[in-house]
Amino acid sequence: MFEDFSPPETGLNPGEEVVWSQRAGMAARWMFGGGCCLVFSPWILLVAYGWFGFLVGNGLLIVILIGLFLTILEFVNSRRTKYYLTNARIVEARGGLVRTQMPLEAFQGVDVDEYIEIKSGYSEGSKTFYQVKIRNPVSGKLMVLTGLDEDATDVIRKIAG
Repeated sequence: MFEDFSPPETGLNPGEEVVWSQRAGMAARWMFGGGCCLVFSPWILLVAYGWFGFLVGNGLLIVILIGLFLTILEFVNSRRTKYYLTNARIVEARGGLVRTQMPLEAFQGVDVDEYIEIKSGYSEGSKTFYQVKIRNPVSGKLMVLTGLDEDATDVIRKIAG
């Protein structure tokens, strides 16, 4: 089911070449949630143990540890994920394996607003990063690309052309 995709060594079809690629970014909600867990959890745990006792404090500690674990997992997955635009398809690869892909021919002649949604994700200094949702007009399959910069969103907008 999963095929290797590590251009230019493996994964490209004959005559296919990479036009653009970028590493994924972490979704803003995970960054915000993980940051809040790290900053506020000691104070919340202190209050929970002091006012409500060990049962509530331990339950809250488990919830916080699960939240931190999920944040770390999301961070690792985002670092392992890379997006590619070739002259034939859009590919999301994680750890060198194709996770999702969409052929570009499905977007020919379709208005950009019908298949793409771009939302501002987060800012780092003066640079804004975006989350892009691409829906295949033929199959209805959804691909979500996170942590894209302004240049990447311009490239994605041109896939119908």
